[in-house]
Amino acid sequence: MKYIKQLDSLRAIAVLLVIVHHWTPLRNPMHTYTAILNGVDIFFVLSGFLITNILLQNRNNAEQLQLPKSTIVKSFYIRRVLRIFPIYYLLLIGLLLFAGTTGTTIKENFIYYATYTVNIYFFNIQGWDGMLSHLWSLSVEEQFYLFWPWLMLFTKKRWLLPVIVFSFGVGLVAQLLLPHAGLLTFSCLDAFGAGAFLAWLLVYNPQVLVRTKLLWPILAAVSFGLQLLLMFGYPVQIPSRTLTALITLWVIVMCVKKQQKAWLFNVVFNNPILVFLGKISYGIYLYHLIIPHYTYDFLYNINRLLPDGISKYHFYVYRLQNLALVILAAYLSWWLIEQPVLQLKKHFKYRKSSATNTKKVVYQSALTGETMNN
Repeated sequence: MKYIKQLDSLRAIAVLLVIVHHWTPLRNPMHTYTAILNGVDIFFVLSGFLITNILLQNRNNAEQLQLPKSTIVKSFYIRRVLRIFPIYYLLLIGLLLFAGTTGTTIKENFIYYATYTVNIYFFNIQGWDGMLSHLWSLSVEEQFYLFWPWLMLFTKKRWLLPVIVFSFGVGLVAQLLLPHAGLLTFSCLDAFGAGAFLAWLLVYNPQVLVRTKLLWPILAAVSFGLQLLLMFGYPVQIPSRTLTALITLWVIVMCVKKQQKAWLFNVVFNNPILVFLGKISYGIYLYHLIIPHYTYDFLYNINRLLPDGISKYHFYVYRLQNLALVILAAYLSWWLIEQPVLQLKKHFKYRKSSATNTKKVVYQSALTGETMNN
C-alpha cells in the first residue's frame, strides 16, 4: 500500500479530538463526546491497519521468494525505534532534569516511562500523573508491537484471520467484563484487531470490499448513533472503543478507495492543513499537555492586557495560543529531529535488491511503501 495522504488527515482529526477532550471542561458536551469518540482509539485502529498491512505484504513476498522472515522482523523493530524513540526519550530526559517543575512523579516512576509500561502503573494506582497522563497510549502501542509482528509473520496463513478475529474478541470481552482495565493492552485489542482485519481483507480478499461497499457506512452510522445514546446516558452494551473502531474502519475504507467524488470527503481528507498536521501528529500528541503546563501563567498575564472585547474570551484565546505553540513545537521537532532520523530508515528496508538476482528485483518492485509516520 502506497502512501495515502488522507490517512494523515485522519491522524490530524484523531489528535485534535484528543486535544479537545483534554482542553475542555468536564461538563462540556465536547469533552463528553470526545471521551466516547476517542482520538486515541482512532490511532489504535490506524496502527493495527498500517502495521498489519506492512507485515502481511512483506510476509507474502518473502514466502514467494523463499526469503527469511527474520529480516522483516529486524527491519520492523529498527524502523519502529527510529520513528518513535528519539523525541520520546529526549522529552523524558528533559522532563527528568526539571522534574521539580513538572508536577508529576516522573522522577520516582521514571522506570515505567522509560520502559513503556506506564499504562500498567496508571492501572495499578487507578489514577493519572498530570501532564504525562497521555503517555499511557504510547505504552499500549509499544506493547502491541512486541507480539503482533510475530503473530502476523509466523502464524500459518489459514489461521491469520482467526487470530485477528480472536484478538478483536479479546478486546471487546475484556472491556465488558473488566471495565476498569481499559488502560491495559489486551483491552485495546478490539481497536487494533479491527484495523488488522481491514488490512487482511486488502491483502488477501480485496474483492470483499467491493461486495460490501454498502456495509461500511451502515456500520459507521449505527455505531455513531449508539455513541450518541452513550453520550446522553443510555445503556449501550457495546464499548465506545469498539464503536469508534467501526466508524474509523469506514473512514479508512474511504481513504483507501480515495472517494474523490464525495464532496465532504474531498474537503476534509484532502485538506492540506489536516495533511500537514497529520504528518507532525506524533509531536502534537506528545507535547499537547506539556506545553500548556508551562505557558499558563505567562499567557494569562499577557491576555489580561488584551482589549475587553477579546479578553472576555480568554478561555478560547488561551487554547488557540497553546494550540499554535504545540503545532510550532511539533513542527520544529519534526524538522530538526524526526525527519533527519527517519532518513536512516533507507538503511533498514524490509528487503534488499540485487542486480544479479532477478527475483529479488521483482520482490523489491512488488512491495509497496509505507508512510513516514509508520
